[in-house]
Parts: sequence; C-alpha cells; structure tokens
Amino acid sequence: MLEAVLFDMDGVIIDTEPFFLRSESMLLKEFGVDTELEYHFRYQGTTHEYMWETMKNEFDLDAPVAELVERANVIRNRLMEEDGLQAIPGVIPFISRLHAAGIPLAIASSSPLKDIHKAVKALEIETYFSYFVSGESVAHPKPAPDIFLDAAANLNAKPENCVVIEDSRNGVASAHAAGCKCIGFRNPAFPPQDLSLATVIVTDFSGLDAAYCSALIDR
Repeated sequence: MLEAVLFDMDGVIIDTEPFFLRSESMLLKEFGVDTELEYHFRYQGTTHEYMWETMKNEFDLDAPVAELVERANVIRNRLMEEDGLQAIPGVIPFISRLHAAGIPLAIASSSPLKDIHKAVKALEIETYFSYFVSGESVAHPKPAPDIFLDAAANLNAKPENCVVIEDSRNGVASAHAAGCKCIGFRNPAFPPQDLSLATVIVTDFSGLDAAYCSALIDR
C-alpha cells in the first residue's frame, strides 16, 4: 500500500539546474578554470559541500570550501532573482492530485533547508508537504539512503511503501538503496542521466497520480 511520496526538489519541482550549472561554471572561471557543461552533471543530487570540496581538490582552488559554497550561492541567487523561479511543467498539478488523494508528501533534497522553504513558499506549495529534510540534516548525503529513510520515518511510512520522485543518478541510487520505489524524471531539456535504477522513467508528469504511484508499490 502506498504510504507516502517523497520528492527531490531541484530539477523535479523547480527548474533550478540551469542556475546551478551557470553559477558553478561562473565561479570556476573566476579561478581560471573552464569546464564543459556536461562536467557539472555528475554533481546533481549531491550536497554543495561535497561538490565544492571535490572541485577544490580537482582544480586546486585557492579558497576554503565554505567560501566556495557561499560565493556560488551568491551568484546563483542573483541569477534566480534576475530570471525568477519556475516550476517544472506539470509537477504542481501532480503534487495537488496526490495531496487531494490524501497521500502524505515530503521534500527530501540535498539543498539547504532555507533554500527548500524559500522555493516552496515562492511557488505557493508549502502547505502540500508534511515534512522537509535537507542533505545537511543527515549523516550521509545522496547516493546514500539516509535522506529518504529519514523522510519515510518522519511520515510514519515504511520505505518499501514509499515512492520517490528523482531526476539524478545520485538521487535514484539513494532511493534504490533506501528500498523505495522510484519514478525517475528525465528532463528532455538536458542530456540524459543514468536513471537505470529507477522503477520507471518518465519525461513528464501529466499522467501521474495517486493510482499510478500505488501501482508501483506492487511492482
């Protein structure tokens, strides 16, 4: 029986991936490092700290990780203020259908909690969700299962009775490790990630509802 649906945020609910990619690339250029766009896809679904610690070591960046994270956040926030936050097409009606069916919902995102609350408030969907958890709040970030196990526990749901909505290789691997069913969202606007561990892969949310998610539990 379906007990809960757990959403990633970036790239699933809000279309923030372009802002992440641009801010990462822009900050690296300040250190004289040029990267291809595809380079940054490997960090989708990871925490900011893990990403910048890895890039600091790889490119020998002369700045503390905390400073790199903050400088990237400043750039990204400026870009988002200039262009505005946009929801992934079809996801808010999907969330609304689940909520109307009485399915408990959570957001389990690697982004900081303050960014999660800022985004759901901007999109006016805060009341749909019963729980929010950030990668900062668990011992091990995605692709470890911690974040989805935490979300399931706080919704009083068994992981095997939860459906996760994810768009990244790390996120899908995290859901798989947690024992959850997973809908892998493949955004046609981006090069495809490896979502092979997902229970099913979709390219839009138009046909998804509580019945669809419930059927996945028995697969």
